[in-house]
Amino acid sequence: MDGVEGTSDGGVREEASSGTKRGVTRAARSLELGLRVVGMGFSLVAAVMVGVDKDTEVVAITVVTPCLRCTYFVVANAIACFYAAVSLVALSIMSTKKTTQNGLTLALLILDLVMVALLFSANGAAAGVGLIGLHGNSHANWKKVCNVFKTFCRNSTAGFAMSMMGSFVFLWLVLLGTLSLHKKSR
Repeated sequence: MDGVEGTSDGGVREEASSGTKRGVTRAARSLELGLRVVGMGFSLVAAVMVGVDKDTEVVAITVVTPCLRCTYFVVANAIACFYAAVSLVALSIMSTKKTTQNGLTLALLILDLVMVALLFSANGAAAGVGLIGLHGNSHANWKKVCNVFKTFCRNSTAGFAMSMMGSFVFLWLVLLGTLSLHKKSR
């Protein structure tokens, strides 16, 4: 049969003879695009929540840097958001082509993996700073600041949660890309 055939999961698989992607269902492509939009959204919200928060309080003690801006966290989430937007555009343009895109799928898989590593490292750094802000560090004589800068700590926690969800979305994209390449190789 030349062209389109049904699959056991209810999707539609297009054969290579029709000039389109073999083994990739429309549902899988829609899921990938949807996950990229969700990952972009989570990363954007996380970067904005932490990046624009300017909680200030007058305190009786000298505080050199009351709440670290978590610059690495904001920049990492901004990079992930930008990458998600660019990959959406690339996928949209390439989906109109009638050729197999193993190279594009592999490139996106590698870059998705880089985004997973970047986001999880930024989340780890932000969590460390957040715990010091919440509990302080008696060995370094750092006082806790979340009892004073409550809004900043709440926004940072929400941004951290959004970024973690974005990290897992990009991890899911890595798994989908790996499965897609595996199906194409058979």
